[in-house]
Amino acid sequence: MRMTLNCIYALAALPLLFSAAVAQPARTDALAAHGPPALPPGFAHFPHVNPAAPKGCTIRMVQPGTFDTLNPFTLRGRMVMGVWNSVYDSLLMENPDETGAAYGHLAERFEIDATARVVRFTLRPEARFTDGAPLTAEDVVFTAQILGREGRPHHRALFEHVEVVAESAHVVRFRLPEGDLARMVLRLGAVQILPRHHWRGRDFGALTMDLPLGSGPYRVVEVEPGRRVVFERNRDWWARDLPTARGRWNFDRIEMTYHRDRIAAFESLLAGRADWMVENDTRRWAVGYDTPAVREGRIQRIEQPHWYITGMNGFAFNLRRARFADARVREALALLLDFEWANAALFHGSYRRTASFFENSEMAATDAPDAAERTLMAQFPGLFPPEAFHRAWQPPVSDGSGRDRATLERALALLDAAGWAPREADGRLVHKETGEVFTLSVLAQSNAQQPMITVWFRALRRIGITPRFEMLDASTFAQRTRARDFDLAYRFTIPPDWPGAEQRNLWSSEAAERPGSGNLGGLADPALDALLDRLVAAPDRAALQTTARVLDRALQWQWLVVPSHYNPMRRLAVSARFTSPPQPPRYGYGDDAWWCREAAAP
Repeated sequence: MRMTLNCIYALAALPLLFSAAVAQPARTDALAAHGPPALPPGFAHFPHVNPAAPKGCTIRMVQPGTFDTLNPFTLRGRMVMGVWNSVYDSLLMENPDETGAAYGHLAERFEIDATARVVRFTLRPEARFTDGAPLTAEDVVFTAQILGREGRPHHRALFEHVEVVAESAHVVRFRLPEGDLARMVLRLGAVQILPRHHWRGRDFGALTMDLPLGSGPYRVVEVEPGRRVVFERNRDWWARDLPTARGRWNFDRIEMTYHRDRIAAFESLLAGRADWMVENDTRRWAVGYDTPAVREGRIQRIEQPHWYITGMNGFAFNLRRARFADARVREALALLLDFEWANAALFHGSYRRTASFFENSEMAATDAPDAAERTLMAQFPGLFPPEAFHRAWQPPVSDGSGRDRATLERALALLDAAGWAPREADGRLVHKETGEVFTLSVLAQSNAQQPMITVWFRALRRIGITPRFEMLDASTFAQRTRARDFDLAYRFTIPPDWPGAEQRNLWSSEAAERPGSGNLGGLADPALDALLDRLVAAPDRAALQTTARVLDRALQWQWLVVPSHYNPMRRLAVSARFTSPPQPPRYGYGDDAWWCREAAAP
């Protein structure tokens, strides 16, 4: 399948930096954030592919869940990710072996006028939609307009202050607002272009099972609502011989079947009715694949380290609740989640504890602060306890027994210092002055976190708290959190590789007062606002890394969440009929470079 940064993991802004190369670009067919693009002019193909990979065969993929729309560009409904990834083309194509770099695809060249803040993309005249209609500058204008009005939030934010004009059939001009110019150009280049003629007279925001029309390597040819989608390779794809496409998207057909029952999906793989499945059940991965199909080599198991920032997964406190305004209470509750026991007993040691808001990246504050970080931290002393200047924050670590007495006593001591203690009569945790009983509920949108919550709740009950788990549908969850009607809520935050203004939406005082903002917990601190300003204004990668780590430390030491866990690996079970080049890209999985062994046979 087509796997690029803009398709799954970078629905937020791409990580780009304004540099001298933007003011006077050395090349008009490529743009990189940090120095020159890695690939030379006229390069033959991306490094992660086999340019001679044969075309052919059908691959049958299984996916968990269901879907109710084939339009992936709005928030409404549950989309089919393959539509986003395989049906549509973008002006520029990212090289998954580089971060923050893209090469001309729909656009054969571009010109940047930094003074006027204008970029002109010149489209390839041979570009076509799969119905044969030419792809023109008017389609680019339409895309900017419709996504700016009705698209996903990151599209609306991108196009909010952008002026777009078709100067001719193949030249489109964007006038960009103030800000990081290179970042904006590459974000524009990553947007999939929609056909204006296809959407004329249609409701863009409606759920739809109409077959989508794009200009990409595949088209949807069959759909069973909620259950099955079939993609067929466009043999006449206009871009098939471009360097950005060579060696990629090699299957003739991709049949994607959705299963609400994950066991049924697994059994279809073992029975030979499916060829490809990403295994999300670590317990099954550890013990469930000891089968003849695996032992005899008919199914290959592949573990691929996640290359993207995993961010923070955890249970976020509502700081507006008086019980959770005291950081000692928050730390005590976090101490009681025995991750070490749960990981060993329930998940065969497959998970890792989330320890950073920039987890799995160079911006994660995992070591003691260096000199540059300490210098910056000294400008915001109120954000950090004294020990933060000498050591890294770490999530609690238990002895793994499931009944760590030392951790329990530490939690009780913190609660006692904050004014809470077990009542002698019944052991319930109450406030020593008011007699208020300590209650706690956790909101979530699925039961995926329930095993970890069960372990945590067992420890909470030991100290006299009767916790409650509320699993809500997406709409109710949004209503409750927007109304700030919750104690804790499960959330994950995944920052872009170049974090900036979007962090204000998560942590600023202004966002704390704005209904529906990303500042779920209500954190408000003028010093943190100033630190966020420094992050947004970081002039280069080194300054960004230092500032991001300091921001990470400021958030970590406030115990804003009870950290949960993340999966460091993608675990893929795939039929031995299929293979891929030996070296995957550095910033992707390389799914688009697989091919069928049978197609290579003479």
